[in-house]
Amino acid sequence: METTAITLLYGGAKTPYHEMSASEKQEAAAQIVERAKEKAFSRGLPIYYAVGELVIAEFADGRKFVVEDQQLARPYDGA
Repeated sequence: METTAITLLYGGAKTPYHEMSASEKQEAAAQIVERAKEKAFSRGLPIYYAVGELVIAEFADGRKFVVEDQQLARPYDGA
Protein backbone atom coordinates (compact mmCIF):
# COMPACT_ATOMS: atom_id res chain seq x y z
CA MET A 1 0.00 0.00 0.00
CA GLU A 2 1.35 3.40 -0.97
CA THR A 3 1.32 6.25 1.51
CA THR A 4 1.28 9.95 0.87
CA ALA A 5 2.48 12.71 3.17
CA ILE A 6 -0.28 14.71 4.81
CA THR A 7 0.26 18.30 5.82
CA LEU A 8 -1.13 19.17 9.23
CA LEU A 9 -3.47 22.12 8.78
CA TYR A 10 -4.75 22.61 12.31
CA GLY A 11 -3.98 21.60 15.86
CA GLY A 12 -5.00 18.64 17.89
CA ALA A 13 -1.64 16.97 18.35
CA LYS A 14 -0.15 16.83 21.84
CA THR A 15 3.30 17.81 20.58
CA PRO A 16 4.11 20.74 18.24
CA TYR A 17 4.75 19.45 14.72
CA HIS A 18 8.34 20.69 14.58
CA GLU A 19 9.13 18.72 17.77
CA MET A 20 7.60 15.42 16.61
CA SER A 21 9.61 12.35 15.73
CA ALA A 22 8.92 10.62 12.42
CA SER A 23 6.72 8.03 14.14
CA GLU A 24 4.74 10.75 15.95
CA LYS A 25 4.17 12.52 12.63
CA GLN A 26 2.92 9.26 11.08
CA GLU A 27 0.54 8.70 14.00
CA ALA A 28 -0.77 12.28 13.79
CA ALA A 29 -1.33 11.86 10.04
CA ALA A 30 -3.23 8.60 10.61
CA GLN A 31 -5.45 10.32 13.19
CA ILE A 32 -6.19 13.16 10.76
CA VAL A 33 -7.17 10.70 8.04
CA GLU A 34 -9.50 8.87 10.43
CA ARG A 35 -11.06 12.16 11.54
CA ALA A 36 -11.60 13.19 7.90
CA LYS A 37 -13.19 9.80 7.11
CA GLU A 38 -15.53 10.07 10.09
CA LYS A 39 -16.66 13.58 9.12
CA ALA A 40 -17.21 12.75 5.45
CA PHE A 41 -18.84 9.37 6.05
CA SER A 42 -21.18 10.77 8.73
CA ARG A 43 -22.48 13.16 6.06
CA GLY A 44 -22.88 10.41 3.48
CA LEU A 45 -19.92 11.66 1.45
CA PRO A 46 -16.96 9.69 0.12
CA ILE A 47 -13.34 10.59 0.73
CA TYR A 48 -11.01 11.09 -2.22
CA TYR A 49 -7.33 10.27 -2.39
CA ALA A 50 -4.62 9.45 -4.90
CA VAL A 51 -2.98 6.09 -5.46
CA GLY A 52 -0.19 6.66 -7.94
CA GLU A 53 -1.85 8.41 -10.90
CA LEU A 54 -5.39 7.32 -9.94
CA VAL A 55 -7.94 9.29 -7.95
CA ILE A 56 -9.97 6.98 -5.71
CA ALA A 57 -13.36 7.65 -4.10
CA GLU A 58 -13.97 5.56 -0.96
CA PHE A 59 -17.43 5.24 0.58
CA ALA A 60 -18.40 4.43 4.18
CA ASP A 61 -19.47 0.89 3.21
CA GLY A 62 -15.96 0.16 1.89
CA ARG A 63 -16.70 0.49 -1.82
CA LYS A 64 -13.89 2.14 -3.79
CA PHE A 65 -14.06 3.58 -7.30
CA VAL A 66 -11.60 5.09 -9.74
CA VAL A 67 -12.61 8.67 -10.59
CA GLU A 68 -12.15 9.83 -14.19
CA ASP A 69 -13.49 13.09 -15.61
CA GLN A 70 -15.17 13.77 -12.26
CA GLN A 71 -17.25 10.58 -12.55
CA LEU A 72 -17.03 7.18 -10.83
CA ALA A 73 -15.49 5.25 -13.71
CA ARG A 74 -15.03 1.71 -12.41
CA PRO A 75 -14.60 -0.21 -9.16
CA TYR A 76 -11.10 -0.02 -7.69
CA ASP A 77 -9.70 -3.39 -6.73
CA GLY A 78 -6.39 -2.17 -5.35
CA ALA A 79 -4.34 -3.18 -8.38
